[in-house]
Amino acid sequence: MKKLMMMISALVALLATSCMEHHVTIKLNKDGSGTITEETTLGAQVLAMIEQMSAMGGEGAEAPDPTADMVDKEKAAEQAKSMGEGVTVEKVEKIDEAGRKGGRIVFAFKDINKVKYGFGDGMQDMGEGMAPGGPDAAAEEETEPMEFAYADGVLTLKNKAMDAEGAEKAEAAPEADPAQLAQAKQMLDGMKMSIRLEFPGGIEETNATHVDGSTVTMMEMDMSKLLEDPEAFAKLQKEQPDSPAEMAEALKGIEGMKVEANEELRVKLK
Repeated sequence: MKKLMMMISALVALLATSCMEHHVTIKLNKDGSGTITEETTLGAQVLAMIEQMSAMGGEGAEAPDPTADMVDKEKAAEQAKSMGEGVTVEKVEKIDEAGRKGGRIVFAFKDINKVKYGFGDGMQDMGEGMAPGGPDAAAEEETEPMEFAYADGVLTLKNKAMDAEGAEKAEAAPEADPAQLAQAKQMLDGMKMSIRLEFPGGIEETNATHVDGSTVTMMEMDMSKLLEDPEAFAKLQKEQPDSPAEMAEALKGIEGMKVEANEELRVKLK
């Protein structure tokens, strides 16, 4: 049983980076109020593997539910407190669609100026303790929160996804060989992430790079698409883009891969 649980723990830790989808939508109304919706799901293949590992433990063995933290109302409430004054939990619900399972949390806010949102913090909390080094190691990977400025119908957002200010560029990684690329594909295949801004009343004007109607895509990454292009993957490893514009250029032409190129995003609402 101990060996079984170690195997399951290793697999669950793997889920923090692979076979997972994490999508965030920030919706802003003209009065400055809105919602932040987080959707996190795991694929059917991984869920089946967990059940199979549980069966290996013999009669009475129960597989841990890797989606439990995704719908934990108490954890969602704690997350809301860390997101700024006036942020509350509007809804927590399970997702069980098309073979994927997970959770959806909808946070509500009254004034986006008081919101500080860290993309991926929800996933990090879910995986806390499973990462090598435990919770302390996970804490070191916290992202700098997004801060919003909204006045007179204009939203201004500093693009901190790849803010290179004050940071030193890491030593270039060695070129990956075919075996390493194959391993990366196995580990990251199926991982998808995105963060979008929605404006129900419409957009009058914006400098955003990726706009579709009333939606702005800040970031969209389908690792399967990236790994289908070994040259692009190798280029990212070698050059390590350290600005939004450099990253956007490196990902140009790869389906399912988008990054906002401007260091400061501006959107004027209708």
